[in-house]
Amino acid sequence: MDKRRVLIFEDSEIFADMLLEFLNEQGYETARAENGLEGIKMVYSFFPEIIVTDVEMPLFKGYQSTRLLKSRPATQKIPIIMFTSLGESKDKFWGEQAGADCYVEKAPENFEKLAREIQRLLQESPPVDYELIKREARRITDDSLIEMINSLLDNKLFQTTLVGLLAELSAKVSSLPDTVAGIIQLLNNVCQYEICSIIIKDADSGLLIYNANTAGLTEAIAEDFGAITIADFNAHFSDYKVQTKDVQELYPPGKKGKRMESYIFIPLASSGEEFATIHIGTPIKEYFSPVITENLRVFLAAAAPILANVLRIRQMEILQKKTRAAFARYVPIDVMDEIIKKSETQSSQSETRNVAILFSDIRSFTKISEKTPAQELVNFLNIYFTVMGNEIVSEGGNIDKFIGDAIMAIFGAPKTLENASSSAIRAAIKMVQAISSVDTAGITLPPGGFGAGIGINFGDCVVGNIGFQDKLDYTVIGDNVNLASRLEGITKYYHQSIIVSENAYGAAKNDFIFRKADSVRVKGKDQPVGLYTVYAAWRGEAADNMPEILVIEYEALDNYNKGLKLYAMREWETAKQYFQKTLSIFEKTGVEDYLSALYLERISEFQANPPPPDWDATITMTEK
Repeated sequence: MDKRRVLIFEDSEIFADMLLEFLNEQGYETARAENGLEGIKMVYSFFPEIIVTDVEMPLFKGYQSTRLLKSRPATQKIPIIMFTSLGESKDKFWGEQAGADCYVEKAPENFEKLAREIQRLLQESPPVDYELIKREARRITDDSLIEMINSLLDNKLFQTTLVGLLAELSAKVSSLPDTVAGIIQLLNNVCQYEICSIIIKDADSGLLIYNANTAGLTEAIAEDFGAITIADFNAHFSDYKVQTKDVQELYPPGKKGKRMESYIFIPLASSGEEFATIHIGTPIKEYFSPVITENLRVFLAAAAPILANVLRIRQMEILQKKTRAAFARYVPIDVMDEIIKKSETQSSQSETRNVAILFSDIRSFTKISEKTPAQELVNFLNIYFTVMGNEIVSEGGNIDKFIGDAIMAIFGAPKTLENASSSAIRAAIKMVQAISSVDTAGITLPPGGFGAGIGINFGDCVVGNIGFQDKLDYTVIGDNVNLASRLEGITKYYHQSIIVSENAYGAAKNDFIFRKADSVRVKGKDQPVGLYTVYAAWRGEAADNMPEILVIEYEALDNYNKGLKLYAMREWETAKQYFQKTLSIFEKTGVEDYLSALYLERISEFQANPPPPDWDATITMTEK
């Protein structure tokens, strides 16, 4: 046999668990509603054979739910037991008035008594027409429940139900437009209206206006109504100086030409402070009676805190976006996210990571600054940093700091990149390409024109927040950072825009065209470091706007590499021939190859004064 179905209306979690466990052990199929409104809805989905309800319940009291169910032809034959811990005489009175079939005092020791009454009522009660309940269930909605309650129960219960539906609304929606739309939709159950506006004071002297032309009135009528609502709002909030307006039409205008015969506006307050107004128009003359006005005020008193809460959330979200945008000018987004995620203790921790470090510096900046007014110089630097910074960020880099005219950027921290070295080199190429787009109006350029040098190294660095409790910088430290700075400095020596270390070359050698510039011991380092210049394309394959310094002939690179190998082998004459061939290839394109000229000069010196036997083709830099 199928289990008999028992529906429990009980808001106490602990007591409900005890009761459900007992009834399940008795062989019943059970379900529970946490409040009266939910219980009524569940009658039309669970189809109970008996109901046990507490008297004191949220939204609907037990006797109010009972009165409604006993008034409906489909549900009136379902037995209902009032199960409460309140005074027996008072509760019996309310239960009997509502039509309850039985009363049992609420206590675990009365569970056995409850079971006997359930069994008795199931045996004695007439059969319930569940098909009728199923048919009625198709028409049961929040709106239909409101209509039933309004016609059957007292006005206070009607108001309680509306507040309950508002509570359900607040749990379902989070955006301000959805909340306003939900409140306006529920307003249909409180009064008959054709047009409505909710006007809200927003942050920064803003005004949010939501118009609901639900009847499809003409645009002209809607505009007239809007003018009245704004005038009333301004009169009520005479000290509020509106700076901006955001108007949202929730319903489009139509062709109806009704005249509004009744109008009311009510201020909305939360925590004692008025923050909005609602304006309602209807074609019914003298419509807003004391009863309807009272219902409106009760409904709106419950709606206002919900609206205010969603408004505060919206304003906080906007403030957070503005704050993030403002701080993003000083702290990279990835770093900001990491700081927010981690606790104060964690945020001070550091780690060792493989990262690429890029240093960039404007050529001859001292001469530029000497001949340029201070304000013009600052304006120029801001333009320059914007152009360069955009290229760095576009490749996933984080700008660590600006040092005078220099830029230090990190690739691979805090956000991990697939190939940090390639990303850094790609950013450097973009920076060189973008140099020509920097507006230099207002500054005095040196004879060599405007340019920049970029040094890139790749390797292990200590990454983290460094400083003290009142001021932390997310940065990288270590020898590899120092080397990147040295590489930027020696771009001037080799007359190159980009110099990368051997480590950076090794990690990205398949992604770009490289030419070894030299093998050096930079100042402060004992181990030699291979230096490489970078090219973006072969001549003949490059775009028309590609700077000449980023383009190289395949034949020129081939001859240069052969000359470099012979140079290291001390084959001076043969090496000289290859470097001379390289020079002539560059000269045909109108470009001077400083590197080939540099090695030809060294070969001449070594032919006159041969290097010592332990010479390893490495030079030592004495300057940074």
